Amino acid sequence: MSLAQTFPFERHSQRVKEASSSRMKISASTSPVARIHPSHGNESERLVETQRRGVQIRFPGPQRIQFLNDSLFADPRSSFARQFFQRVFLAPEVETVEIDASRRRAEISLHTDYDLTRPLVEKISRLLVEGQPVSEKAAMPALPENFDDSNEKIVRLHRYGQWLSSWQVKHEIDGRIRLHHPALRRRREACQAIERELMNTFGVDRYSTNELTANVLINYDPRHIQKHQLIVLLDEALHKAKDAPKSSIDLDLPVCMASLGLAVSARFFVPALAPISAAVFLYSVIPSFKNAYHVLFKEKRLGVDVLDAIVVLVCLGTNQVLAGTVLASTLAIARRLVEKTEDDSKKMLLNVFGKQPRFVWLLVDGLEVETPLEKLRLGDTIIVHTGESVPVDGEVVEGMAMIDQHALTGESAPAEKVTGNKVFASTTLIAGKIHVRVTSAGEETTSAKIARILNDTAGYKLQSQSQGEIMADKAVVPTLALGALSLATTGVNSATAIVNCDLGTGIRVAAPIGMLTSLTLCAEHGILVKDGRALEQMRDVDTFLFDKTGTLTRERPEVGRVFTFEGYSEAQILQWAAAAENKFSHPIAKAIIDKFQSLDLPMLEIDDSKYEVGYGIIVEVDGHKIRVGSARFMKHEGIPLPDVIDHEMESVHHEGNSMIMVSVDDALGGAIEMCASNRPEVEEVIKGLRARGAKHLAIISGDHEQPTKRLAEKLGMDRYFAEVLPQDKAKYVELLQKEGRKVCFIGDGVNDSIALKKANVSVSLRGASSIATDTAQVVFMEESLIKLLQLRDVSTELQRNINVSWALILVPNLICIGGAFFAGFGVMHSMVFNQIGGLLALGNGLMPLRKVAKIRAEKEKLAQFLITHTSA
Repeated sequence: MSLAQTFPFERHSQRVKEASSSRMKISASTSPVARIHPSHGNESERLVETQRRGVQIRFPGPQRIQFLNDSLFADPRSSFARQFFQRVFLAPEVETVEIDASRRRAEISLHTDYDLTRPLVEKISRLLVEGQPVSEKAAMPALPENFDDSNEKIVRLHRYGQWLSSWQVKHEIDGRIRLHHPALRRRREACQAIERELMNTFGVDRYSTNELTANVLINYDPRHIQKHQLIVLLDEALHKAKDAPKSSIDLDLPVCMASLGLAVSARFFVPALAPISAAVFLYSVIPSFKNAYHVLFKEKRLGVDVLDAIVVLVCLGTNQVLAGTVLASTLAIARRLVEKTEDDSKKMLLNVFGKQPRFVWLLVDGLEVETPLEKLRLGDTIIVHTGESVPVDGEVVEGMAMIDQHALTGESAPAEKVTGNKVFASTTLIAGKIHVRVTSAGEETTSAKIARILNDTAGYKLQSQSQGEIMADKAVVPTLALGALSLATTGVNSATAIVNCDLGTGIRVAAPIGMLTSLTLCAEHGILVKDGRALEQMRDVDTFLFDKTGTLTRERPEVGRVFTFEGYSEAQILQWAAAAENKFSHPIAKAIIDKFQSLDLPMLEIDDSKYEVGYGIIVEVDGHKIRVGSARFMKHEGIPLPDVIDHEMESVHHEGNSMIMVSVDDALGGAIEMCASNRPEVEEVIKGLRARGAKHLAIISGDHEQPTKRLAEKLGMDRYFAEVLPQDKAKYVELLQKEGRKVCFIGDGVNDSIALKKANVSVSLRGASSIATDTAQVVFMEESLIKLLQLRDVSTELQRNINVSWALILVPNLICIGGAFFAGFGVMHSMVFNQIGGLLALGNGLMPLRKVAKIRAEKEKLAQFLITHTSA
């Protein structure tokens, strides 16, 4: 059924009578022509009926128009309804359109500053009947049909700029908005999808969802993200979660708190409520009985859940309902706290590496067009301005900028990016403007891969937590024995207090918090921990095995001695070699060019028509034919090598270095020694590891023995392994492990993959560009060995944090046990002491966040200083 058939208004035959009153009534004659007449009747009776279709039109208010029909508006998601939405929203005055199936009507709401007049009625009439195409901007967004509720008979669409959405604004102030959508009601997975969408969105500061009220509260920065952009993101999140089932309402905590309130009332105010209080209490502790049943009969063991069930039964049997409700409430709060803490900690961990903008400025035919991030394709060019976050991984094709990369690398100083440089998602421009060609977007960016890794890491169950639960379970039998002894000597109340002194509840909360906050601290240092177990095991490592090339030494060599012949100077040889290598970016070329630039000489122009690349480089510069390459290349070109060079080459190779020859015309003009470049921080790292308890330090390398031995002696290593093939490095890791050592292997992450897997802890220095292929458990986002000391420190602090949490939990419970034997402590006393220990342990687990806040403050201070300095 078409809208033209349904609403047979004809623009050219329409006849209108002006009304002296602002109130109007539309009536239809037997012809399909609508006329407007004055009306003085009741507001609710102003309607028009088109006899062909029986459509009634009402004007219940100055900004509202209603269409009524029993058949047309029976399904708000029909194809007819879609056409209706699309056509009506072509009128820019229309703000909201609602189809209510229960009332068989559609209602149009206009902007609040618009008064309903004859021209608007005519415009909507034309839009409903004319065959003009519907623009994409006015097209209704696809509704997630799997969210259709049989009881939900209303679809309401609102205009947000150029977008339409079924999200409704409930309340709004500058930078804060509360939105409602019926699809969220009792759908926890949909709420989680919303949170995941907002988690890494640049410009969103805080957010919360509520599955009971179907609301989303968002605090955002209007300078970075607009309301209509938020709406688009929320619609996308709902669409992704279209298959989410309805979730049951978690009444565990509310029932327990209600039970506690009833128990207090029955005890102190209304004794007649005691039976009701006991019944609600029994209902509230069903989860504890279920857990105890599972532990006893499914897992065939005694656990702390059994102790909780015993305490509950004793409280019921001795009419200590108030004490029992305190226990039930405590357990419910602990369960909820663990869930919330893990969720919040995961969000905090993921947020360390920054947030991505969700809309970008795409360069199209020289114009900047706002585009959703999801629409980007490889090869597109986007524009990033000062203050904006880079949304993708890409390559700078135009412009220059200073970029804050500390979210990825941990490095405080900003990096200068020019044409040809790579940039990564989630880094921020603090000065400049660049055009970036997209090399990876969406789920393939470095930032997205980091988020997935951190999500997996945050979900890892802390080994110390497992050990803590095991220790707590092992204490069950002794606790029951002490309880039995107390029952025989001091009575039921004290015995119940002892049984209630379990250790599992506290450590279940404190241990994961300590782990997750420590992971956050690592991330703030630019250390990506891909496997949480590595962070735990790092403190027990006693042997560090370093791969020489790319780890202790840099990939790029340094220019050593420059040999000259035929009367040429060192500067001339370097100038010719730099001109020949100027088009290349390999390590040797960069080393030669850097050395030449230190001479402050002009770069010579070469004749491109005589530029040859093969086993070496042949160019023509200033009328000279210059060849740059190895000794073998020179012999291939017929360039004779002096006898003295053979002796020098032997000496250079013996030291593990190489030599590049430079010929001028048909004779050897000189040679450049290329030396392995040690990392400047290596000696400091070696001393730091020794100070932190490392017992054995070793080097493994594929180089010759002499240079490897010399480096080992220079650094004070305990052992070295030379001339080792990449595939054989794992054997030496196993050799050290068979000696009883716990090995941390530090390699480049690619050639050392087997050795990395064999080691107890594996570390790679390759940085953000290697995340997808790196097999190491830990990746240093910036190529600095200093982070090895930071990793060791965080691991040691984690163990100390867990030990302190244990002490904070253990001491109050031991005091309570002593009090039960000698001071008449009862169940309520044990509740107090147990919670004191748990709260103290919780606070202790959050301690690493103080260091995180300090590091962030220092980085922000430095970034602000650099922005101010750059602007000045």
